[in-house]
Amino acid sequence: MNKQTTFRTAALALVLGTFASVASAHGSLDGESLLIEYGVDFGSGFTALSSRTVTVGSGLEVSGWPLSSAKDIRWNIDFSGANIAFTYVGNDDFMNVGTFAMQGFRISGMPFEVEGALVTNTEYVPNVKGNLIEGFDPTTDLSFTPRTVSVNLNESMYHHHAMTGMGDPVRDAIKLHLHLAPAVPEPSGWLLGGIGLLGVGVLRRRSVGCRA
Repeated sequence: MNKQTTFRTAALALVLGTFASVASAHGSLDGESLLIEYGVDFGSGFTALSSRTVTVGSGLEVSGWPLSSAKDIRWNIDFSGANIAFTYVGNDDFMNVGTFAMQGFRISGMPFEVEGALVTNTEYVPNVKGNLIEGFDPTTDLSFTPRTVSVNLNESMYHHHAMTGMGDPVRDAIKLHLHLAPAVPEPSGWLLGGIGLLGVGVLRRRSVGCRA
């Protein structure tokens, strides 16, 4: 490999590395400020009943969020990287009966696009908490737009004690993984990339001049 090829390869690797590091910088929610709302949709649009603004990476972002004034209905929400875990922690049984088109959580304020979302705790583990809550259907109750993720609890339920045909105290969670689109490089990233490409051109001209 001659000097021209060596210099060009090294410079190109530097440029590509710069773009790759900038593009992957927001593959995680850590450090981002997000809006979480709990609300309902009667079929004409989502109406928030309660909300929280959180910074991801600050431990348990939402602890024991109360959703009822009459009963002890509470949820924890924990973020980690591109993962989100909703865990029911209320002392009363929880049961939504599908009265609304949507009754649950919506997360918004994401500075990059959500390209996909999936439920990760679909495999049942006996006698261990963290299994998918009863009644939640990942194919219909999880939805997303480029900037929001919605978890519909209108058919979900949790019982502290098993009942005939329903009730499983180890099915208390909804765990998600998001596929986040690479961020568009910041102006500084484009500048570094441009400088790198310029350097490739300079090196090429120098090497050509030396051969001449």
